[in-house]
Order: sequence, then structure tokens, then C-alpha cells
Amino acid sequence: MAFSTATKHSASLGTFLYNSMLNSGCASQSQRSCGLANAISSVGTVFDIGLRLLPNLSFHGVHVQCINIGGGKGEIPDNKHLQIALQHIHGIGRPRARQILSKLSIENKLARELTGRELYALREELNNYMCAHELNNQVTKDIARLMEIQCYRGIRHSQGLPCRGQRTHTNARTWKGKAIPVAGKKKA
Repeated sequence: MAFSTATKHSASLGTFLYNSMLNSGCASQSQRSCGLANAISSVGTVFDIGLRLLPNLSFHGVHVQCINIGGGKGEIPDNKHLQIALQHIHGIGRPRARQILSKLSIENKLARELTGRELYALREELNNYMCAHELNNQVTKDIARLMEIQCYRGIRHSQGLPCRGQRTHTNARTWKGKAIPVAGKKKA
């Protein structure tokens, strides 16, 4: 999975997009003299212009291949359909992706074809769900709480053994680690 490094240079990227917009003829000479605030009237227009420029955007030799969802949720690949692209966010599977798209009435199109308003609505909807870093932090806190109260599951977690009733006489290698050979019996 390739993620863009363009998010590290957000101020430079904004300047680059603005200059590209001016040079490509998106704004007239009178709009250039009024400045960015008067040339672009809405946030949706800025997103739409940015997304129109994204397919051809190359920033310091790195091609932008993802759309930043924001809010710590991560990025989705722009060359996949939305239902598949949303599944790249930890905590969102196929049913949840379908649910989000149907709730927002967004068709299953390529992620790069999202308009600014659709992208904003998608960000707002994803903020209603616990996913990505929030989900990882919550799972870690839950396991730490189990270990702190010394319940059976917590003890098994602290010992590095399976906690859901699996056998450990053989197998359980994922939990126990690599098998260590024991010197003992000699073959006759």
C-alpha cells in the first residue's frame, strides 16, 4: 500500500495547488488581483479544484496516490472504488463501508472522483465511528484493564498464552513464540 508523503508538506502543497490553479487558467486576471479569498468563494470549490489537479500532481518526485480522510483516520487509495478504499481504514470492513455509503447516498465510484462536499460528508460520518488509532488505543486499554484486575483473560494475556480456551499442549505457537528444542531423549 503506497501512501503519499505530500501530507508532510501541507503548506507547500497548498501553495503549489494555488499556483497551479492560477497557471492553468482556473482564475482570471481580475481574480488573481483580488487574492485567494475572493477568487475562490467556497470550501467545496477549493476541494474540487484540488481534486481536479490531483491526477497530474507530482510533488518532489512523489506521485500523490491517496486521499487524506483527516481526523486521524488515515488515508484511502484514490485508484479504488469507495467500498474497497474505505476498508483500508482499520476498523471498517465491508458491511460498515456499505452502510456509510448508503447513509450518505454516495455511489460506489473511484475515490478520486469524490467532490469536495462528498469528501467533507465522508469525513464527518467517519468521525461517528471508532476506527484507526482510536480503535487500537481502546483495545490496548481494554487488555491493560484485564491484566490489572487479574481476571483469567488478563492472566493469560500477561503470560502470553491464548485466552479463549484453545489447547496449549501442542500448537499455540503464535502466542508462545518459536519452539525451543529440548535436549533429552536419545534415539536408540
